[in-house]
Amino acid sequence: MRKALLYLIIFASLCAVSGYGIDYHVNNKLNHQSPYYLSFASIGAISLESRLDCWAKINQELSQDELETKFVKVLKDLGMARSIEKIIKTDKEYGHHISYTVQSKEITYVFSAETDSDKNETYFLLNVVSTDPGYELSGIEEKLSNGDLNWHYYYLYTGKLDHYVDQESRNQLIDVILQNVGAGSSEIYEDQYMTSITAYTPLFENSVTVQNKKYNIQVAAKSTPQQQGALIYIGQPLIIGDY
Repeated sequence: MRKALLYLIIFASLCAVSGYGIDYHVNNKLNHQSPYYLSFASIGAISLESRLDCWAKINQELSQDELETKFVKVLKDLGMARSIEKIIKTDKEYGHHISYTVQSKEITYVFSAETDSDKNETYFLLNVVSTDPGYELSGIEEKLSNGDLNWHYYYLYTGKLDHYVDQESRNQLIDVILQNVGAGSSEIYEDQYMTSITAYTPLFENSVTVQNKKYNIQVAAKSTPQQQGALIYIGQPLIIGDY
């Protein structure tokens, strides 16, 4: 009887430990999920694409050699300097231009730099587009922080719902996403087929100030009766370009 009781105690202890291990593993995995991925999941949307546009400026026109040296240094910071021979160099009327493109099945990198003799400035631009939901764009920001350029980062995450959503539903979907990241709605723009809300959340460090107001997240939902579904956009700190 004592031996059976001992077995039961050991079995119960193992179950408790196993349960704790499973719960810890699940919670740990969720805690490391991207807030954008979780936001899409919370409204039943699938992730289509993540995009990073970042740029830096030097208040000086670099020479061709200086531009190439700085360009290669950034590639090394990104771990992308294995095929330097793919760099394309051209001279334009206003200055020098360098570009480099790397494309795989799910990720595309386009890096370029150019000088402007009229303004006596040099610009660097990096664009990364990924269709892999598990790819963390923030890793690029961490790598670029090792260099000496002052980069500005704009993220855009695109998701899709497989059904049409009307104006009221668009507002509700955006409210759910903003609540998930701890943001309250601030500025709202909407028309018949699109709703866009900009807000601020302490979850993200970088922000922009417009008319003395701070923003660091913009969420938009777009849907027309002709579309096969609705598109959801999450921009951080704002959405740039057309959508």
